[in-house]
Amino acid sequence: MKPSYIITLFVLLFFSSLTCKAQPADTIQRNDAPKIFLVCDYCDQNYYKNEITFLNFVRDRRLADIVILLRTINTGNGGTEFTLEFSGENNFKEITTTEKFNAIPNQSNGEIREGIRDAIKKGVLPYLLKSNLASKINYSITGLENTTNADQVKDKWNLWLFSIDGNLYGSGQAYSKQLNVFSNFNANRTSQKNRFETGIFHSGNFQTYEVDDSTTISSYINNIGAYSFDAISLGKHAALGYFSTYYASTVQNLKNSTSFYPSIEYNVFPYDEATKRRLTFNYRVGARYVDFFTPTYLDKLNEWYFLHSLVVSYRQVEKWGSLNCDIGSFQYFHKQKYYRVNISPNVSLNVAKGLNINLGGNFSVVNDQYFLKKDEVSQEDILLGQAQLKSNFSYFFYSGISYNFGSIYNNVVNVRFNMSDNNW
Repeated sequence: MKPSYIITLFVLLFFSSLTCKAQPADTIQRNDAPKIFLVCDYCDQNYYKNEITFLNFVRDRRLADIVILLRTINTGNGGTEFTLEFSGENNFKEITTTEKFNAIPNQSNGEIREGIRDAIKKGVLPYLLKSNLASKINYSITGLENTTNADQVKDKWNLWLFSIDGNLYGSGQAYSKQLNVFSNFNANRTSQKNRFETGIFHSGNFQTYEVDDSTTISSYINNIGAYSFDAISLGKHAALGYFSTYYASTVQNLKNSTSFYPSIEYNVFPYDEATKRRLTFNYRVGARYVDFFTPTYLDKLNEWYFLHSLVVSYRQVEKWGSLNCDIGSFQYFHKQKYYRVNISPNVSLNVAKGLNINLGGNFSVVNDQYFLKKDEVSQEDILLGQAQLKSNFSYFFYSGISYNFGSIYNNVVNVRFNMSDNNW
């Protein structure tokens, strides 16, 4: 090892020894406080450690006295319902409870985490009453909450919610530039008996590359679409309704693709358990009319298609992780050689203390590319993603693994220095 490397390493270790002073004992371990583990990958864990000072936050659920599992589901007004399920371990084995927090649309992240914080404080109360902290508890009641069925609410908007979104992103260098635009509008009305939603969207991508002084390559990709669906409740396990769509895409040679599908769905589990688990079977049957920008390889400029589809979806969220899987297929009645099958599994597992594994992806068997252009596609169009080529399959996958070990307590919050600013 070169002397300069030895000197650098010595300096780093020297300064590390100066800065790594022992934390006060009461910030590392809170005496008599139950140990908890919050199952929530996207939560601001440091905030809850700092705000809830009567709990010990640990790094793995197997070390905890209380495990808190946070589930989310979208609500009819465009907000989010957060469900916190508390389960006891060790001395609290027989205690389970649930708390909920409803975030309204466009509520700030600060307000949402405050709502989750208050739900955590309420949820751990039964455990604290059975702990050594019971004699130190003081509480007050500030009000009573009355709830009303959504279909009985007097609302000047009659439960309608509207949303408008727009995004613009650009980047460039001396030899290239890129511009992406996206816009979306949707309206929905959700009640206990009915769910209706409709919307339109547009996305575009413009790219320019200057290969040399005399050669410039440009591309423009444009997609526009609209949709609506209506689901009428048939009780706790079933729904009846329709899907309707419009789509146009320069990449897929679709000038107009309009579809309508009556649909029926059955859920093996009651719909009110959707935050925990659901297993749905959705069957659709209908028609699609298509206009093409240029003739297809079958010499078609427009055509009617009649098809049906079955989609099976499974969702489960537990303390050990989550499991999601969609299996779907559709086939054309009058052209049975046209079909597509998709499978999309996603698994997140906490398999051992500190060990987490994430796996997922999508695989499709493709045999419905009736929209492919008759004309030969240029190399530029292929490389810039402006056209599709024939393929009998498509896929993507991802995997990840993480392992944490060391001190079981992690109540300390210290945000000094930051290497995520990309200025090093």
